[in-house]
Amino acid sequence: MNELLELLKILLPTLVILVVVYIMMREFSKQNAKQLNYLRDEQDLQKIKMKKLDKTSTDKISLPLKFQAYERMVLFLERINPSSLITRVLKPRMNVGTMHAALLSTIREEYEHNMSQQLYLTDSSWELVKNAKEEIVRHINATAADFGSDEDASKFAQEVIASIYNQKNNPIDKALGGLKEDIRNNFS
Repeated sequence: MNELLELLKILLPTLVILVVVYIMMREFSKQNAKQLNYLRDEQDLQKIKMKKLDKTSTDKISLPLKFQAYERMVLFLERINPSSLITRVLKPRMNVGTMHAALLSTIREEYEHNMSQQLYLTDSSWELVKNAKEEIVRHINATAADFGSDEDASKFAQEVIASIYNQKNNPIDKALGGLKEDIRNNFS
């Protein structure tokens, strides 16, 4: 029995120490789990804040570019409007063939100069601009077909301007209206 008592003297403190260590480790693990969860939540919150800040920064940069693109498209449409286009292109003693080529060349140059702006426009707005350009080119080609290449360009110019204004759906006005509507819907 003496041996049993001696064994208990050794085992009992050891068991007590093991139980105390187990309880302390369990509490320590709970605290670590709480801290880890808190840090994860804090990290998620920081990610959300960074995304919001990044979007705000992107908007500060891209919004002016989008407005500038719409402004340039309005200017493009005004520049290919036959009345302003012809005023810039028509020279004294110019014939229809030369003027026709000059009009188409000027429209093409204006279009190529502004093509990159489509990145900032909605697809529908870009289509309106493109269709307006193509309609003006078709209109100029159709009117030029009614004249001889060597005829005086002033009559050709008058016919182009008169016939575009007599159209029910002026492509320039339609495109300008679409651009304005797009700006009102997307930026107001």
